[in-house]
Amino acid sequence: MAELRDDVYSADINMSGEYAPCNCFSVYGDFSYRLLSYEYDLMFHDQRHEALDLHVNGLNESYLGVKMRPFPFFGVDLNWTLPPREGSQVNRFYRLGVSPFGLYEFSRNMTLGAAVEYYTFLEKQNYQPGDELGVKGSISWKFLWDRDDYSGWKFDYVFLYRWRIQESENLNMQKSYRKMDDLDQGFRMRVDAARYFAVLKNSLGIALFYEINRGYLFGMETGHTLGLYAKFMFL
Repeated sequence: MAELRDDVYSADINMSGEYAPCNCFSVYGDFSYRLLSYEYDLMFHDQRHEALDLHVNGLNESYLGVKMRPFPFFGVDLNWTLPPREGSQVNRFYRLGVSPFGLYEFSRNMTLGAAVEYYTFLEKQNYQPGDELGVKGSISWKFLWDRDDYSGWKFDYVFLYRWRIQESENLNMQKSYRKMDDLDQGFRMRVDAARYFAVLKNSLGIALFYEINRGYLFGMETGHTLGLYAKFMFL
């Protein structure tokens, strides 16, 4: 995965997995390791014009979660975000989230999805980030799809808009000065294009994805992520 965020160019490797003993329950994990990152800074007005700085690598932001789906059209995702170690300098707090979601089969090969997200953070070093709320919409479309072999083309589009509904607080300050005035918002969009193949009665997918994030909540400027991944499904 290659990423540009806040003038930092990065390369990561991710590993994720999900285990579902039935169609109504699953547990999952997503772990990321930052291989390298460079920061490029450009300044004007007789100041330094460019700088190149190597950041340390290490474990990046990771996720653990549980999905419960009592009905084919409705479920709840409970997740826990682990802060990065040496791999990043952002989002360095434990985050707990709950996300009710719904699914609707618009057609035989197209599924629409919608979700509401609520996140709260654990206090660290007397600093308490504010709670966040988000809404998400998605479309999954299968093209030239073989349902028996789970093979063919699959295209996914996800749009997420999230905003901070409560100001963060610096608990080291007196009560009247604790508010951080950071009621920010931002959005993300992601597109995945995948080709799935039947392999030994299971399915192997090779996919390319692109993600863009914009807004102060996800970074001080527009960010871009490009990645290539493989996904194996035990059927």
